[in-house]
Amino acid sequence: MFLLKQILPAAIIAMMVAAGICSFALFWGRERARIELDPLAVGIAYFIGHLFVVGWMPFPPTDTTNWLPWFGLVTAVWSAFCAGWAMKDWVRMLILFLVSATILRLLLNPKFQYGWSLTEGYAWVACLAAAIVLVAFILDVLVRRPAMALEMPAFLLVICAGTFGSLMLSGSMLLGQFAAVLGAVVFGCLVLTTRRVALGRGIVPVFSLLLVTLLLSGYFFAELPAASAALIAFAPVFALIPTRMPTLPAFGIRAVLVSLPILVALVIAFRSSPPLSY
Repeated sequence: MFLLKQILPAAIIAMMVAAGICSFALFWGRERARIELDPLAVGIAYFIGHLFVVGWMPFPPTDTTNWLPWFGLVTAVWSAFCAGWAMKDWVRMLILFLVSATILRLLLNPKFQYGWSLTEGYAWVACLAAAIVLVAFILDVLVRRPAMALEMPAFLLVICAGTFGSLMLSGSMLLGQFAAVLGAVVFGCLVLTTRRVALGRGIVPVFSLLLVTLLLSGYFFAELPAASAALIAFAPVFALIPTRMPTLPAFGIRAVLVSLPILVALVIAFRSSPPLSY
């Protein structure tokens, strides 16, 4: 009960903000407006939900995990700006790589100060930025594939649930709350499915960056196993497996395939979880 009291208020606020922005986009009716407002719904709603968890914070944040709402907001604004422009995919991904590298340098600043040499640190940043781009590429392919409007949000919710569970098992209730806020944001975006409108490509950079930075925070600053983080981040790749079946059964099969690596990630996180103190 105490856990629910801690998590629910921020999650409900984030869900309502995302639902409100998406509803406004539907009410506006213009396709370009919806495309530009989709990423803003994710970034703004996560920003508000995160602040509801930790309260107002100084800028720059003293705790590196409190960079996350700023990361999401900046990426959302950039994604909204790019959504209305005809831009080649490789250019979009290159910009995402550069943005991600800058963001990771801020997030992992304690490792640069106390753990890594400069060469080692920037090698980590380059590899992890490439991982964010790869996750974004997988999600981008999923978004562009014709399917039910519900399919993409359902996959994202499963991923958020796995992230929440793994982070909680890894000893960080705070990071788990942030994952719950991200899941609530996706749930709020389900407003779009009431009109059978699918999530736009603009949400991909925002969601990918927030998801991977949450998992990295769990790995570097909590006890999240690397295997759990990787399994959750790349679980959507199993949704790309083609099935020659009607839409609804195919969706069910893909949902099971995406859920399997997440279940494995939860088991690994549970087995590696810190012992309970009495």
